[in-house]
Amino acid sequence: MAIHTLIIGGGVVGVSAAYFLARRGAPVTLLDPTDLTDSASTGNAGLIAIDHGPLPRPGLARQAAKWILDPGNPLYIPLRPSLARLRWFMAFHRACRPAHHDHCFRALNAHGHAAGACFASLVADEALDCEYHATGQYDVFMTEPGLEQGVEEVRRIRDAGYGAEVLDGAELRRREPAYRDEVVGAILFTDRAFANPGAFLSELAERARSHGAQIRTGIAARELIVDRDRCAGAITTDGERLEAEHVVLAAGAWSSTLAARAGIRLPMEAGKGYHLTVSSPDPPLTTAAVLAETFVAMNPLRDGLRLAGTLEFSGINHRLVRKRLDMLLRGARRYVRGMNDVTVHAEWCGLRPCTSDGLPMLGWAPRVRKCFLATGHAMMGFALGPLAGRIASECILDGEPSVPIDAFTPTRFQKK
Repeated sequence: MAIHTLIIGGGVVGVSAAYFLARRGAPVTLLDPTDLTDSASTGNAGLIAIDHGPLPRPGLARQAAKWILDPGNPLYIPLRPSLARLRWFMAFHRACRPAHHDHCFRALNAHGHAAGACFASLVADEALDCEYHATGQYDVFMTEPGLEQGVEEVRRIRDAGYGAEVLDGAELRRREPAYRDEVVGAILFTDRAFANPGAFLSELAERARSHGAQIRTGIAARELIVDRDRCAGAITTDGERLEAEHVVLAAGAWSSTLAARAGIRLPMEAGKGYHLTVSSPDPPLTTAAVLAETFVAMNPLRDGLRLAGTLEFSGINHRLVRKRLDMLLRGARRYVRGMNDVTVHAEWCGLRPCTSDGLPMLGWAPRVRKCFLATGHAMMGFALGPLAGRIASECILDGEPSVPIDAFTPTRFQKK
């Protein structure tokens, strides 16, 4: 007998889909090659930035050209020959145009309100112990031009219905004494939140199991089963054949390879991110923040301060580049007191699935029926992932989502 729904991928999107399907009584099986503790969904910064713009933005392509070969820069693109990769970067370059950026900004910010509500209700309804704080998040600035650019962003954020408060350096230090005197100001995005991503995923997976979801770890999908024009399940790397009425492909950076074998084109690149967990500085931080000029995110967790960031396009691998880890701590020291005395507890890198146009893929696969694609969230997966999983469950069980997803349709990448 076929499984009702087979989910491939145990990140925040896949586990959320399993939870929402199981909560409504649908039989569901999830496959993931890991034990759910080491992925982009658990190692990310933990920021729930529901008003975040897309990765491609005006000026980034030009800036990237200057950074391309230096692993000490926030964006690192080592040269390696690949026609598919070249096509991706050409499409990414086009996506940095102002008109496209505005389109993506509107689509993501319209989606963000529902994403924030979904995240908050999950935490409350299931009493998830994940260090969730709905107290906002700072963008912190070392330079006046940076702060001025941030204030310009505030206008767009407010127009989209989100709250933001501009603080000078003195007011920021009154609230957060850890920041150095050189910091000129900050923006508090009041609708953002932060949490422990590893704890969130672990807790949600446990709740999904309690509702009846079967979560099989240590098992990877090798290929999708396509019967004529219908996705009918998957074959594991061990050769096990799992048939299903519906398949949710939420395998993050590995989604493209699986999709390609089924004739589905998903132009994505793996964007490697890094994090360090260090002991809490003195004085401690209480609210998550992004250090604007260095692109370092900080999240004060129970087990220490997480420093996360950087974007490296070096393919699917987990090689740690020491220079990129070092830039996280070096960047934080510029802004925060006491960082010279912290102890490093953990180092990590993981892969974010990045589409060429800056928008996630959320919807039914083109040309192959019964396969729902939920991937490509880049650096927004933790914030948008629970809603993506809920939308997958709604499309499978109800035939349509509760929020519009037209801007995210995977058919936008298909050749005419």
